[in-house]
Amino acid sequence: SEWCAHYGVEVKDGVAILFKGVDQDFRSPRGTHYTPGTIPVAHDWDGGIKECGGGLHFSPHPSMTREFCGPVRFVACPVALSDIAVHPDGEYPQKVKARGCCAPVYEVNEQGARIVDGQ
Repeated sequence: SEWCAHYGVEVKDGVAILFKGVDQDFRSPRGTHYTPGTIPVAHDWDGGIKECGGGLHFSPHPSMTREFCGPVRFVACPVALSDIAVHPDGEYPQKVKARGCCAPVYEVNEQGARIVDGQ
């Protein structure tokens, strides 16, 4: 919750809204699908041990995903605070990883506003 507060992440009822940059088909650079309406979960979750790999990675704001990929689209990802691993002394303290999402993802624009019916 401290990491979320530091980056201004919306948290409600123990769920943070984090972001992922994806390609035109809602796929991450590592191949995970983030199609709106789905609930992505990591098949390789390591319990948060390592900073990279072993989970799904998220940014606190859509524009911050650009550091990690060349996104064409952005998705908002509801993630339970209890599933988030933070590595404040890692190489990328501005990202977190988690076991996965706890509710369906949805498309947003680069400012974080929900996109409805492609608008």
